Amino acid sequence: MVDSGVAPYGDWSVLQLRLQTPGLDRAAPGVSDAPAGRQVSDRCEAWGARLPEKPQDLWPVVTALSRTERLDLMATCAGVGVLAVRDPHERRPGAWDHADTLATAVSLDMTRTWSATASSYFSRVPKARVLEAVTEATNAEEAGRIAGFRKGDMADAAERLVEGKGWLPPLLRTAPIAAEAAAPGETGQDGGDDDYVFAAE
Repeated sequence: MVDSGVAPYGDWSVLQLRLQTPGLDRAAPGVSDAPAGRQVSDRCEAWGARLPEKPQDLWPVVTALSRTERLDLMATCAGVGVLAVRDPHERRPGAWDHADTLATAVSLDMTRTWSATASSYFSRVPKARVLEAVTEATNAEEAGRIAGFRKGDMADAAERLVEGKGWLPPLLRTAPIAAEAAAPGETGQDGGDDDYVFAAE
């Protein structure tokens, strides 16, 4: 590093990359305490405990890691820098396309870490969207039964109706990766046409 005559500050490294962890709780209060949020924080804390604080001590530790460990470390660093929140006031259609591609590539299944509840989803969307969700998760008859409810009661009822159904809003869904070379007559690895992976954008 060239000495520019300016007084140094902080600890510098040859890496010219700085990642910022997005504050998702602003867009979705409580997301950090959800299963997916806890997995991210637990992984970051685990690596933070293993890595040295000073840059000059980093490389000996990294080179001593196994290939699998180094890949996991890189994935952890890259993962916390991914911001795929669809803010209505922010226009980033190109970034959203990238998020779709990334979610599909890693087969990220949000049904394992997120579920629609009154607080996380149904109280935040219009009644029409609540009824649409219940129809998709169950049937039109169930949606009709709660159509006349007040918003709060409807959100609570919707939570109960979709519980355990694996329903996700469109924003969290993605289609599966197409089979690269399926043999004639084969429909996919599992032999079905309608297997779908739901992923976070």
